[in-house]
Amino acid sequence: MKKSLFLLILLLTATMFTGCVANKRKAQNFNVLSIEDIKDKETSITFLVRSGVISTALVDLEAEFEAEYPYIDVKVKALTGGYDDIRSTTLLDINSKNKETADLVIGYPDHFVEYYSAGALVDLQYFIQDKNVGFSKDEMADFLESYLKENRGYDDQYPEDLYGLPFNKSTEVMVYNKTAFKELFGEGWESKVPKTWQEVATLSEEIITKVKAGELDKVFVESVDPETEVTTYLKVSDYLSDPDKKKFIPFGYDSSDNGFITLTRQFGGKYTERVNVEKGYVRFNNTESKAAMAYFKDLNNKGYFGTAANFGASYNSDAFKLIQVLMTVGSSAGVGYNASKKYEYELGVAPIPYYNEDAKYVIQQGTNIGMINLNTDEEKLASWLFLKFLMRPEKTAQFAMATGGYLPVRKSAYETEAYSEYLTNPSDDKINHSAAANVALKDYIEKNYTFFVDDAFVGSAKVRTEAGYIFNSIIVNNEDITKRFDEAYKTLTPFVEKK
Repeated sequence: MKKSLFLLILLLTATMFTGCVANKRKAQNFNVLSIEDIKDKETSITFLVRSGVISTALVDLEAEFEAEYPYIDVKVKALTGGYDDIRSTTLLDINSKNKETADLVIGYPDHFVEYYSAGALVDLQYFIQDKNVGFSKDEMADFLESYLKENRGYDDQYPEDLYGLPFNKSTEVMVYNKTAFKELFGEGWESKVPKTWQEVATLSEEIITKVKAGELDKVFVESVDPETEVTTYLKVSDYLSDPDKKKFIPFGYDSSDNGFITLTRQFGGKYTERVNVEKGYVRFNNTESKAAMAYFKDLNNKGYFGTAANFGASYNSDAFKLIQVLMTVGSSAGVGYNASKKYEYELGVAPIPYYNEDAKYVIQQGTNIGMINLNTDEEKLASWLFLKFLMRPEKTAQFAMATGGYLPVRKSAYETEAYSEYLTNPSDDKINHSAAANVALKDYIEKNYTFFVDDAFVGSAKVRTEAGYIFNSIIVNNEDITKRFDEAYKTLTPFVEKK
């Protein structure tokens, strides 16, 4: 494991932090205070996050911070919905100059560039470099560089300045129904776990044949009569009784956005290109991206591959839990969502399949924390102290373990005793999350996968949303690829480079 972690650090540290940028930079409308300036008064701050595992994991961390800083009151505001809801809420607050706007907010890089464009994102370099409350050069070098890189490149004059710090980072993994694999393939089941998309196609055909033959019809328990003790099983073969209705698809991709972007990369195509933080172009109308869509459109037509839209669901995990899908690509942090309360089965976790040995791309994802510039100097310092607290090696490890498949953001966090134990000897309730972390930290490194993230620019969030629409239109609704790409470029006209 230590060798894998060393390789991960090399992979994610393409450009090491080279020290603090010169102190002289353009003035912002705030001053970096000292702790002495706020310790005799109570300061309250708000941290806007997504409800669920993230807000739950912050409960203990919030209490620990307030015990250390009793003069700072942290209110974690958990918003129901997705990260786009956080983005839209924050932009509304910024545009209306709402005094209740959160001090800290989590979000993707393409969300942060919009806050920056609105003049509301704090340049954290002022705090990082402060001799009293900042980070040392060694501390900054302890962060995984690829995570920091997402938060740079905002100011052309100071491109190394950080406008956010990494928080809940993850990647994608393949989750599969290990119980079904064992039942269908016996002792040799492990050799059936697909490594390539070509293997997915072959395996899916085999799975469909076996499911039609009823080989999963007495595996997943529907109910047990308490009086007669008669067991009723889910008859999985019924899903395939009507060939015109896709109720069973062996393989599903949870995020259509990620599916479009990742598969475009795996086929050698380009997705977007950033000129600067305010400007970027779409680049996906290319031969490689169209070839990727054609390949997976064909797999969908054969009944081998699909998305949540095939089942009228929001997430592919919904179909997985009903045994309508046996393999799915999703976030390493969301592995637990594939566990069913209705049916009992064991989960397996593996790397996502690839198309070409030389293009084994897997997306780097998860959010960062930014500070919104609509508060007082006292609130900014209090926010910074909480942000810095969350970045401590033992705290980022604690958060990662509490949430599941999220990954620590500092190198030394991986070497802490608690996190090492989590990776090698997890508790029963963390086995699946530990497996996902091991895929990210070990398998991807040893099998030469390439982590990637596309540089964000103002409007790239809209491009990403459209990418998901394209994927479902072509893969699920069987639309013409060239026509759909042309329509997308019309929709995204502001991001199409004029020749």
